[in-house]
Amino acid sequence: KVYIMNVTIDLEKYRYLSEPYPHCVIDNFFDEDTANKLHDELTALSIENATHKFTDKNSPFEYNKFAFSNIDAFRPSLKEAFVYLNSKEFIAQIEKLTGITGIVYGDYKLVGAGVHIITKGGYLGMHTDFNTYYHPTHGKLDRRINLLVYMNKDWDSSYKGDLLMYNPRHVSDPNNIPVQKRVQPNFNRCLVFSTTNRSVHGHPEPLNVSSEDIRRQSIAVYYYTKNQNQHIDFEGDRQHGTLWHRPPMV
Repeated sequence: KVYIMNVTIDLEKYRYLSEPYPHCVIDNFFDEDTANKLHDELTALSIENATHKFTDKNSPFEYNKFAFSNIDAFRPSLKEAFVYLNSKEFIAQIEKLTGITGIVYGDYKLVGAGVHIITKGGYLGMHTDFNTYYHPTHGKLDRRINLLVYMNKDWDSSYKGDLLMYNPRHVSDPNNIPVQKRVQPNFNRCLVFSTTNRSVHGHPEPLNVSSEDIRRQSIAVYYYTKNQNQHIDFEGDRQHGTLWHRPPMV
C-alpha cells in the first residue's frame, strides 16, 4: 500500500491481463477528494501554455493534441501526484503488478511524463511508442510501461474518446483490423500497459464534442529500465521513434 497525498492506492487486488497485450484497467484510482483536486488543477491548464502543440489539420497522425511536460510548473497537488507515482514505494507495486523489475524510480522528469489534452476534432493515430533514449544521469533507458489516469468528468461514449488497442500479431487481414479492446477515458480511470513492439494503441476517432470546453485530459507517467544491450532494446529492436500503424475498423 502506497500513500499518495494521504490516500492509499493498493494495486495488489488487480491482475495484469494478457490480451491484446499486457495491461490493467483500474477504476477509482485516486480517492474522490484527491481526484477532484487533480481534475480542477489539470482543467485550469491553458492550451496556450502547452509545451508541445500538434495543430496541423493535414496531419494523418495527430491533431489538436497538447502536451504539458513542465511538471515543476504545475500546481502543488498535480506536481505531487507525479512525484509519488515515481516513488520507490509505488514503483515497487508497479513491478509486482507487471512482473517488470529494475524500473528507474525517484525521477518524475523522464521523457514523456506530463499532462495530455485533446480538444474538439482532435485525434492521435494508432502507434507504438519510441523504445529507448539516452538520459544524462541514468544512461540509455528502455521504455517499458505507460500509466495513464484519465481526468474527464461526465464523459459520454458519443464523444468518441476511447483509447483503442490491438496486437498486430493477432491480425490475420491487414485490411480488416479489429478493435481488440476499447478503454473509455472515464474520470479517475487508470490504464497501465506494457510498451512493446506489439502494443498498438491510439485515439484515431476525431473527438466529437460540441464545445472547446470539453477536453479529453489525462495524466501520463512512463516507466523505464536501464538498457543492457547497447545497440538494441530489451526486445532486440534498434532505437526508433514513434511508429505509426494502420487504424482498426471502428
